[in-house]
Amino acid sequence: MTSRDVVAMLAILLGALVMLLTLRLCHERAKVSGEWTRKLAHIGTGAMSISFPWIFSGRIPVFIVCGASIALLLAMRYVPFIRSRLSGALDDVARESWGELYFPFSVALLFQFAHGDKMLYSIPLLVLTIADTVAALTGAEYGKHGYATTEANKSVEGSFAFFCAAFFSVNVGLVVFSNVGRVETLLISLDIGVIVMLLEAIAWRGLDNIFIPLGVFILLRLYLAMPVDQLWNRLRVAVVLVIFVTAYARKTTLQGSALLAAALVLYTSWALGGWEWLIPPAILLLSYTFFFPGKITAADRTHNVYAVLSIASAGLVWLFLYRIWQQPDFLFPYTLAFAIHLAVIAWNLLYPRYSSVRVVMIACVLLSWLLMFAPYVLIERRSRLSLVQSAAALVICGVAFGIFYLSEPRHEGIYPATGARWLRQAGIVLLSTLAARIF
Repeated sequence: MTSRDVVAMLAILLGALVMLLTLRLCHERAKVSGEWTRKLAHIGTGAMSISFPWIFSGRIPVFIVCGASIALLLAMRYVPFIRSRLSGALDDVARESWGELYFPFSVALLFQFAHGDKMLYSIPLLVLTIADTVAALTGAEYGKHGYATTEANKSVEGSFAFFCAAFFSVNVGLVVFSNVGRVETLLISLDIGVIVMLLEAIAWRGLDNIFIPLGVFILLRLYLAMPVDQLWNRLRVAVVLVIFVTAYARKTTLQGSALLAAALVLYTSWALGGWEWLIPPAILLLSYTFFFPGKITAADRTHNVYAVLSIASAGLVWLFLYRIWQQPDFLFPYTLAFAIHLAVIAWNLLYPRYSSVRVVMIACVLLSWLLMFAPYVLIERRSRLSLVQSAAALVICGVAFGIFYLSEPRHEGIYPATGARWLRQAGIVLLSTLAARIF
């Protein structure tokens, strides 16, 4: 670390402190709303962070600045003396958010992962700085068509504004920093805009400050190495899945952001695994509501992002392991994970509406197993191994279902759709698939 780095560090930290004091004065005396001061701070810190590759000689000064920023932000939350002098700049919003703490953490991660590549570092931060701010302010001022999320409603207008701003941020960044062809630049920008729009829509408590920059970074690394035909296929599939899931919304019990999370899971399954890996989550999405007794109404759409992440989690673990180790036989535990989840969801929808509990339980397990493993056997060309695996899957699915039934508490005969419940369900399924893989 050089003396120039020390001077730059002090200038950055002093600038951040001056910015916070100025925003506090604007909030108190000029009556600027908390949402505006928060986003102005977002833009200011983003602009300073983007400059890091040009003003610092290495990663150590960046880590020190990010660490000091996190310490200051924590002090603003928990130290009364500092809180009384800086409150209002970041914390005067109705929702609970840790986004300001996630921001410097993401900056440090990006700087580490980029390894000095200015383009891979700056474009993700540019998207986070501009698109996130544009989406929040557009939604607050002009949002008329809202959709439910885990915390507060977001709007279609805000999400579309995010897509437009993300597209232009990536496009301009690629034009300035790279020699990528114009067609490739257009397709990469459109595809990243769609995917990170979904990431922003499903994020909660400020996690978009992690999801967006790291998502853009990963997608850039992948897409810059792809030819035009692959980029076009990625964009086409992403758009089709978003349109399909949105059109299918009335036939599901999913909230708005949970629908977009489902589209993201489907896209990830196809993008990382291929169409064989798309089939199990698609079957679950299309079939689980057939177990719903009666017509689904707006009041029944209570399942949020936590539910989608719980159901997708075990499968995504096997998908990522397949991508890392290139072992096609991971498709078996991947399919098994969705079969167990489908059986549990079916049971949740049907119980306690029928008096014959055992019959309903057996029917849920058998139908879920058949829906998932009939296609699996066909994909594996009815090999002997696939038949043996399918038979074992029926037993494992039944055992996992029994564990859920015996261990999950019910309230007035209903399984509450809480975050803790979804976490326990995900854990049971993941452990069951691990056991299937081991034995």
